[in-house]
Amino acid sequence: MPYFIPSLTALHAKRIFALLVSYKLQSAERRYNIVTMIGFATYRRRIGPILAVAMATALNIAGCAPEVNVRGHVLNPDSLAQIKPGLQTRDQVLDLLGSPSSIGTFEDTRWYYISRRTEHLAFYEPEVMEAHVVMVEFDTAGFVKDVAHLPDEDIREVEIVERKTPTKGRELGFLQQILGNIGMRAVSE
Repeated sequence: MPYFIPSLTALHAKRIFALLVSYKLQSAERRYNIVTMIGFATYRRRIGPILAVAMATALNIAGCAPEVNVRGHVLNPDSLAQIKPGLQTRDQVLDLLGSPSSIGTFEDTRWYYISRRTEHLAFYEPEVMEAHVVMVEFDTAGFVKDVAHLPDEDIREVEIVERKTPTKGRELGFLQQILGNIGMRAVSE
């Protein structure tokens, strides 16, 4: 039995080879058909979650950057180099370096300029990267006696005590404070 071979008409050829024709050369009904639009919509649905995950990942990576804090009195090296023992007075040092971070506890002849740079990463404790303590000591006449950079071994962390000072008297609860005046007579003058 012979096989039936349909004749190839122009309409059939147009359908078969339509995919080979570029997008701009296709007719408007082919470009804007429902199947093409549905394919584009599913592509947009797939790209949305991918973009959301990419944005969340980028934000997480950016959130892991360390926060650098510089605290204290950062001295200008040129100003510090101008201070020579025996030449400058307290007022001149105050003009050059500014107010000290701290003054000696028992004698006011020592001025301390303290600075430190810390890095804080996410939820970890801050880590001290650099710490500088410059001590300017004065003689009894008020002139600079010595300028010293204290080494890291001499720097101590101060522990803050977090206890409360007890007070005398009754400690009332919330309801006792609210209801405490019920039944009291007003003081008449």
